Amino acid sequence: MRAFISVNVEDQSLVREIMKIAEFIKNGERGISLTKEQNMHFTLKFLGEIDESTRDELINSRFSIRLRGVGVFPSPERIRVIWIGSDSQDLVRLAREVDRASASIPSDEEFTPHLTIARVKFVENKRALLERIEARRDVDLGTYSVDSFYLMRSDLFPSGPVYTPLKKFQLL
Repeated sequence: MRAFISVNVEDQSLVREIMKIAEFIKNGERGISLTKEQNMHFTLKFLGEIDESTRDELINSRFSIRLRGVGVFPSPERIRVIWIGSDSQDLVRLAREVDRASASIPSDEEFTPHLTIARVKFVENKRALLERIEARRDVDLGTYSVDSFYLMRSDLFPSGPVYTPLKKFQLL
């Protein structure tokens, strides 16, 4: 089973605001696929293929995440992912705790707090795309409260990934 641990964005009004920004940035580009509303999340740790019996026991405290700024991975010269960032140190701490608790599953990725809003296969007008990203670079969507995180299953289909919650971890 392919799996990851995430903080999901469950506030539907916030998801609608995120989608407005994503649609503005996409602006009809055929090579850009937007993240589905139900798939909005911060990946704390990608676990890859795990055994069905693998489970994590994690506890932390509630916190808020501020969604601020639009950026790209890996670079403006080679855009593959468009994201909205977060400067939440609580989110970084939770990701570290998840990494420690699941140390038997190694990860070579350093945690960068981001919410993927689109994936880019190709761009017809890269300059225009960069201008739209720049226009939203300093966007501030405010904060939302986080009181849980999830172990998620990821199934890949030609139409895009389908994420299924396997276990919910309630934060104290």
